[in-house]
Amino acid sequence: MPITFETICDTMTLIRAGKKEEIPLEIRKDPLTGRTARVFNLPYRPPKSPNAEETFKRSEGMFCPFCPENIETSTPRFPEGLIPGGKIQIGSATLLPNVLPLDRYVAIAVFSPQHFVRMEELTPEMMRDAFLAVWQFIQRVSEVDRRADCFSINWNYMPPAGSSLVHPHLQVLCGEYPMNHMRLQLERANRYYRENGREFWDDFIREEKERACRYIGEIGPTFWTVGYAPMSHIPDVWCILPGQKSLLEVEEDTLTFFLEGLSAILAYYQTLNLFSFNVSIFSFRSEEHFRVNARILPRLALRDIGNSDYTFLQTLHQESTCVYPPEAVCRQIRERCFGTPIPIS
Repeated sequence: MPITFETICDTMTLIRAGKKEEIPLEIRKDPLTGRTARVFNLPYRPPKSPNAEETFKRSEGMFCPFCPENIETSTPRFPEGLIPGGKIQIGSATLLPNVLPLDRYVAIAVFSPQHFVRMEELTPEMMRDAFLAVWQFIQRVSEVDRRADCFSINWNYMPPAGSSLVHPHLQVLCGEYPMNHMRLQLERANRYYRENGREFWDDFIREEKERACRYIGEIGPTFWTVGYAPMSHIPDVWCILPGQKSLLEVEEDTLTFFLEGLSAILAYYQTLNLFSFNVSIFSFRSEEHFRVNARILPRLALRDIGNSDYTFLQTLHQESTCVYPPEAVCRQIRERCFGTPIPIS
């Protein structure tokens, strides 16, 4: 079967102010994983983000193990056999163990001594050292433990994204057993190859470029598109490295191109009054039919009542809802951040 973008169209009917209304909805199926999402087209504006400075001030009264006066005395070190010296230092970034045992090898890469970094300060140059430290850690783990063949780089930026600390940091996981999304990606990519004799990633990229309505662009060897079946309330962005089967193969120049795209996407989310996001980069050691890819998910700020943007739909049904059509968001991202208009198909 070729790449399919499956959509089920439906409507919800109600009476408002004595008049009948029919509100359309779409149920979309992700072309790789088969995961479904509910997509609306609503006149929605994200709630105004709380003052970032206020968030920073609240955090000043809390202990932060990543600040310069605490990081040496309050954080653990890796065994010498894994990381000589116990920590990795690259430029302004410091990589150290994560005390949360999410996998066999887990680390945190603190971006810099700066406790609070605004989204507009997340330039490729500012982010580069932390990503290089994580990349070096993955390389080292792959050398000392051949069984560790699942790698992911993850980022919760600010409290709405689940971060318990304002001080920006990455989390890297290395082990034998992939988490659900990676496992499903691999299973479906392998199945696509068995059924079609071609790589899903190549066919998907060609199809998205031909359709154009969600295709953002390419920066160096990185391909950017808005997710067809979004994973968050505001459409998320999917980056694929079509020439890279593993993070172990990725070169520093490619990382720079990825960070340029990431910085542009974050600049767009700022225009929507968003100040929080999740990022994950997925990789195996060596899987013939897998490609390194990343998802960037915007997160909504908590409203005054304190409610989260995750409800029973996401937590129990594992079903995403999205208030904007991905195609409309793609047009805005491409024109505002990538500097080129998107063709209308």
